[in-house]
Amino acid sequence: MATKKLILVVGATGAQGKPVVSALLAPQDDGTPSPYSVRALTRDPTSAEAQSLAEVGAELFQGRFDDMESIAAAYEGCYGVFVNTDTFSAGEKGEIYAGIKMFEQAHRASPLKHFIWSALDYGSKLGNYDPKYHTVHLDAKGVVSDFLRSQPSAADGESLTWTVITSGPYLENIGGTLLGPLKERENGTVVWAIPTGDGHIPATSVEDIGWWARYTFDHRSETSGQDLKIATEFMTIDQLVETFTHVTGIPAIHKRISIEEYQKIYADYYKRPILRGQPDGPTVGDTFAGMWRVWGDDLLTRDMEWIRRVHPTGYTLESFIREKGFDGKPIPNFRLLKDLHLRRAG
Repeated sequence: MATKKLILVVGATGAQGKPVVSALLAPQDDGTPSPYSVRALTRDPTSAEAQSLAEVGAELFQGRFDDMESIAAAYEGCYGVFVNTDTFSAGEKGEIYAGIKMFEQAHRASPLKHFIWSALDYGSKLGNYDPKYHTVHLDAKGVVSDFLRSQPSAADGESLTWTVITSGPYLENIGGTLLGPLKERENGTVVWAIPTGDGHIPATSVEDIGWWARYTFDHRSETSGQDLKIATEFMTIDQLVETFTHVTGIPAIHKRISIEEYQKIYADYYKRPILRGQPDGPTVGDTFAGMWRVWGDDLLTRDMEWIRRVHPTGYTLESFIREKGFDGKPIPNFRLLKDLHLRRAG
């Protein structure tokens, strides 16, 4: 029996973690076993999230992504690493530092061959560095992506390959705070009021991110040195509303409001600091406002024809709403940004 390629998943207990782990461990299309095994990096191997990964076959490894000694130990024996770091715990500077240092450490690790960075679009750069587009998690991940693009990438052989997978807000958030409806009227109409106007949002299901992670490890040479800009649906809020009503039969509207009006609705929440341990740092409102402007001003692009061609079995917005049974109510068992922030703040 061939030795399986060991993949380290950094951010394994986050929203992307289990879908990525599950995709890597899934049998091949012909039914033969996966060529991969998984090591999941976690600060707390006893947590429910970590134990759920162990149940599907992942090896748990205690450590932190910002601790290079634990990263070096976690890399031992690995063929590849999938990295999804948490800006809201590390901070913008901390995430940039950790991302670069993890890549440097990957060069020192044998037999590590493939480094995948899970990224978001670099909003500030796309907006000519206008401060109104500054968004801590977009920019931190984007800076690391830019660094990687300056580095050589081996298509095969013994040297290190890097690939960036640039996604977007989780499509699951249509059942949560970030992309969900504002309210339901007494007549049953569901109201979306995300302040992005006619701008496009690269909404990406976590399950599709898992598929792309597996695809990238399966296709090292083709994805070497590439930034795979993915989405489940490159959607507007009008499209979301129309598709929701088409699938569910439930009436829905897009109420167009300004960022300032939206923030007044959740005033107490949006005044909270978004970074753990940085009470004077950027607020939730600051962060969301920059992101909404990036989307609303249509700074982003996606080649949906290419995405559908490479991943023909991926979700569409319509199939996601239909298969998840989404009816405008919160999607259960999904870790939303608000829930994550409140848990850490408490």
